[in-house]
Amino acid sequence: MAKFKYIEEFELGGSPKSIFPYLQNIANLKEWFSPKIITDKDDIINFMWDDDNHFARITHSQANKYIRYEFLDDKKQIIANDPSFLEFRLLQSELTRATYLKVTDYSEMVNEGDLKDLWCELIEQLKDVAGV
Repeated sequence: MAKFKYIEEFELGGSPKSIFPYLQNIANLKEWFSPKIITDKDDIINFMWDDDNHFARITHSQANKYIRYEFLDDKKQIIANDPSFLEFRLLQSELTRATYLKVTDYSEMVNEGDLKDLWCELIEQLKDVAGV
């Protein structure tokens, strides 16, 4: 199936240091991103939406800067060719010191309008729970 890369930047209040835990910590992710998340002993994260399992692993991360979740197949194996991923990157304007969250969602969801609506809603939830 074809994939689509959705990229959007959202301005947030707060510093990268105060926002990053909401992008990495499972308890914090449950507050705004996915209400049901389970991790196993192999550090595989299961994001559950609408009773569907979405297995992922953190493949890249730098504290207070970015984190990337790469999605696995149903057997929790890395998808060799063209894996779906979700990346959160925190940017800070040198001029205004404003903090931005750059979201890159590379997935089989190809309707850009639906993705924009989804991410706008999720980011509003993030702002509410993080108080930014």
